[in-house]
Amino acid sequence: MNRINITVLCLITVLLFSCKTQPDAQAVRQEVLNIHDKLMIDGEKVIKNKMKLDALLVSNQIKLSPDSAVQKKKISDLITRLNAADEKMMDWMHFFKDDFKGKTEQEDLDYYKSEMVKIRAVEDSYIKVTRESDSLMKVYQVKINGR
Repeated sequence: MNRINITVLCLITVLLFSCKTQPDAQAVRQEVLNIHDKLMIDGEKVIKNKMKLDALLVSNQIKLSPDSAVQKKKISDLITRLNAADEKMMDWMHFFKDDFKGKTEQEDLDYYKSEMVKIRAVEDSYIKVTRESDSLMKVYQVKINGR
């Protein structure tokens, strides 16, 4: 009886280790799409922050500052980076193939993994530029999200 238990345990162990542990293409695809959906909401904030900073540039608030040229340049650069982050998202969406069908499951998986890397880079740029723009708007007391 002891030998049978050991044999069964060994067989189960071999089966567990031989099973596919890598995620399938559809799971990775769904994760990519979930990130995309979140970024669509974040993209609205990117656009709103850009519009608020555009308005700040033409306001009297900066013209009254002794270092207004430096501040305007800083705001303009941030607006450029907000635009770049938004364009990066638009480019990703333009080239993403939601219905990608490779010749093999591995090709599908490889495609969606590469798209995961790209969409994560977009996410990183959104996070960084919105944090910076939120901070700058706080300095100038621009209302953020109705506050």
